[in-house]
Amino acid sequence: MEGISTLLCFAIIVGKFIGMFATDYCNVQSCANKASHTLCKYTSTEPAAQCTEWSNRGFNDAQKKIIVKKHNELRRKVASGQEKSGRPGPQPAAKNMPDLKWDDELEKIAQRWADQCNFSHDECRDVDRFSVGQNIAMSSMSSSGTESDETRLNNMIQMWYNEVKMFDRNQISNYKFDVNTGHYTQLVWAKTRLIGCGRISYKKPNDWKILYLVCNYGPSGNYIGEKIYEIKK
Repeated sequence: MEGISTLLCFAIIVGKFIGMFATDYCNVQSCANKASHTLCKYTSTEPAAQCTEWSNRGFNDAQKKIIVKKHNELRRKVASGQEKSGRPGPQPAAKNMPDLKWDDELEKIAQRWADQCNFSHDECRDVDRFSVGQNIAMSSMSSSGTESDETRLNNMIQMWYNEVKMFDRNQISNYKFDVNTGHYTQLVWAKTRLIGCGRISYKKPNDWKILYLVCNYGPSGNYIGEKIYEIKK
């Protein structure tokens, strides 16, 4: 059995830019509960107890480049008007959709959350510079599976993007949250310019190999009523 992947997405509804890098994560102003920020709530830099037989934690520089490259290839596909899918499609070209760049602070927060091996969204991951969006995914593979982590990571990012098949092109200029397309819209949100991800591999009691991916995006996308991107005329 090759494997099973599961996805979740998070829509940020409130919060905007704030300032420079956060230094006191227990006092980030946009967190409804100041103590709920991931770097405040989880102070240990080691994986949680539920991350049984963990391995392959975090990313090296080459792997970070793979993640950024995959995201930017998909963003460019939409921006250039090459995406024909949708409900309805095709997706119009974008006037403005810059490439994403890696951000170390977003990575640090994403890795701390991945280290909890809790497949859900953390309560608050914002930084002083801006509110932060998040996509998460989990891939399960049997003990006999041979697929590399790099292949699985690319597949999970692709699955986020594949939600475009269910996306209504008429919502580009007036975003409406839909749980079925939230990964896609965050991935192509034009005002998002930074990304930082974390990952951890661990085993379930049934000996299945789990790969958990957390990607944080800043500034956050998925603001209801806003433009996902400006349509190219």
